Amino acid sequence: MSFKNYLLSNYTFFCLHELQVKNFFTHDLLNRISFKTLDLTYYKSLDLRNYYDELIKLCLNEQIKKIYITNTWQYWHPIFLRKCKKEWIKIALSTADDDSSKINYCSKPYTRYYDIHFHVWVMYDKKGTTIADKLKEWWWNPVWIPLGARADHINTNIDFDNRDIEVCYIWNINPRKLFRLSKLKRHFWARLKLYGWQGNGDWKSLKGIFYKIVNKLFGLWYIEPISEDKLKEIYGRTKIGFNMHLVSWKWPSNSRMYELPINGVMQLCDNKLWLNRVFEVWKEVVAYENIHNAIQKIEYYLQNDEERIKVAKAGYERAIKYYTYDLVWKRILSVMSQD
Repeated sequence: MSFKNYLLSNYTFFCLHELQVKNFFTHDLLNRISFKTLDLTYYKSLDLRNYYDELIKLCLNEQIKKIYITNTWQYWHPIFLRKCKKEWIKIALSTADDDSSKINYCSKPYTRYYDIHFHVWVMYDKKGTTIADKLKEWWWNPVWIPLGARADHINTNIDFDNRDIEVCYIWNINPRKLFRLSKLKRHFWARLKLYGWQGNGDWKSLKGIFYKIVNKLFGLWYIEPISEDKLKEIYGRTKIGFNMHLVSWKWPSNSRMYELPINGVMQLCDNKLWLNRVFEVWKEVVAYENIHNAIQKIEYYLQNDEERIKVAKAGYERAIKYYTYDLVWKRILSVMSQD
């Protein structure tokens, strides 16, 4: 077992590699493990139990009193977590994707074993129930944290005026977004630039294969491959950044939520009801109700540069003040440091 040691301010971090523990488990087609699988693996695998014991020894030897676990799918058995607590080690869990369709995998069986449960999403269902409401049914200490924007995805020099890309959307290919996105593309055509981490689809992933097949059948559009460096360049040239979630009512939680405004892009986003949790709607972000409504709003703000820039500047000020990775980490460390 290997650990990486990082010194940050007054804190020292010992970071584990996810694959070290992930390899102990059998995953389903969606790369998940169930609580039942976790339990069976714990009792069958001596290697896993030894791994847990080594980790506790590390904590004792290095006088580690706080553990922060960030993973949507859980690899930490309750017996291990109880052993940590017996040594007066505070344990925090951080999860994403714990909406009504995934919470049984992400959170429900596990949250009661942790001292703090950080969660990225807010919405649990259409009725207005939040993730925090559900977590409180099973435990008492949920804390919402934003995803934030990575430092290497932020331009240091922001120019709000000289931008030559009217609209852009950077995404991971997902079949559930194609129909909505195709409507947008067919209206704006070359004015809407599409970029993807998988480019125009590859043969190395199910999503890439799906897009290749659908694109050949229906002749959709070209998705330009993008790198980390090019992402900053594109955002630095973009006037309006389109944002969309798999399900429009779910909590706005993706990286675009923070990376668009922090790069001076005016953000147009779905999930009108809950956007105010992060940005002030109409002042710092513009909301849309459906694709037709989104097209109308994009055309309006492209024709009204002063209003667009005003929203972009306000969103930038909010994002740079609250939503960088460094600021999110300070929030996490502040909560974990409380007795």
